[in-house]
Amino acid sequence: MKKLISCGLVFAGMLSTSLIAQTYVSDFVNGPITDRPVRILQTNSAGDDVYIFDPATMEQVGYIENLPHNHGATVHADGTHYYFTNEHDNTVDVVDTRTFEVTKRIPLASGPHNLSASMTARKIYVAIIAEPLIQVIDMDTNEIIANIETGGGVHNTFVTPDGRYAVGGMIGASEIIAIDTETDEVEWEMSIPYSQNPFTGGVRPLTFSTNEDGSTRSLLVNVGGWHGFWEFDWETQELMNKISPPEDAWDRMDQTADGIQSAPSHGVVVLPDHSQVWHSSRATSHIYGYSFPDYEYIGRVYIGNPAWITTTPDSKYLWVGVSGHNETAVVDIEKQEVIKRFPVGQAPKRIFTAIMPVDWEGEVQ
Repeated sequence: MKKLISCGLVFAGMLSTSLIAQTYVSDFVNGPITDRPVRILQTNSAGDDVYIFDPATMEQVGYIENLPHNHGATVHADGTHYYFTNEHDNTVDVVDTRTFEVTKRIPLASGPHNLSASMTARKIYVAIIAEPLIQVIDMDTNEIIANIETGGGVHNTFVTPDGRYAVGGMIGASEIIAIDTETDEVEWEMSIPYSQNPFTGGVRPLTFSTNEDGSTRSLLVNVGGWHGFWEFDWETQELMNKISPPEDAWDRMDQTADGIQSAPSHGVVVLPDHSQVWHSSRATSHIYGYSFPDYEYIGRVYIGNPAWITTTPDSKYLWVGVSGHNETAVVDIEKQEVIKRFPVGQAPKRIFTAIMPVDWEGEVQ
């Protein structure tokens, strides 16, 4: 039986709009995203279930069981299946998007973390944290077709908004690797120099900004030990900006040590309309917003130990995994306040916006 939970409201104190310009949304494929069905996938890193929400109705519409220690999430280019990394069994679990049944478990070389998909290349890039490796899955066969060696165990993979490159971020090696999704060859590699940040805890979540033609402009990277994010030029890999909340935007009363793990910020998102950037703060239990591309501080919203952030295609709402409270929070960006909280599973962190095909029929009720 599907487990559905409804909750009341809780209030607390561009470039082309046809392109999704941040990490936790499937890349642009098969026409504009306007009026396409959208689903928010909330994984639970210490649990065995996944919660699915319809952002149009602000309701839970799905519940997937039997996914132990699920971590990353993505969706098939045709909308037929979801994919989740399973840290307990060292697999990628394939789930029917209409019935929520697990249809296949794809064995991996070792323990995974996150995964990300190129809809244009029809491939999934799986971060292997227990080995220096990214494994590539063909969506049409659900088989591993490539093994890409890296400089260290890979914490996260992310695909650029145009689907052309898969990017892996490493904690221990403090490196970023970019892979051409057509050939699966390494395009470039870069490291986070110790001299630039002596407190570096490696590469954590990252996202992208784009140029007017949809190509990638820059990477926005949560760097371990840094409260905020750094911006790097995509073509040159040169550091462009270091962004952190202004001193008067947080104080000692805000600070918490709950689950920081050397990463005071662990989630960053560029709105699809490229008007703003938001990042999470484990250190202060808030999320912080800035205008883009000038990075003027615009405000903060109390969440309570926020983890990853995703956004709706209309750039109106942020959805945040609240790992310390076993909740998913919905933030109205214009109002800068939480408008809804959903109870979910144990330690919700990674959260993903799945944009479905126009003719997708939806869940079986």
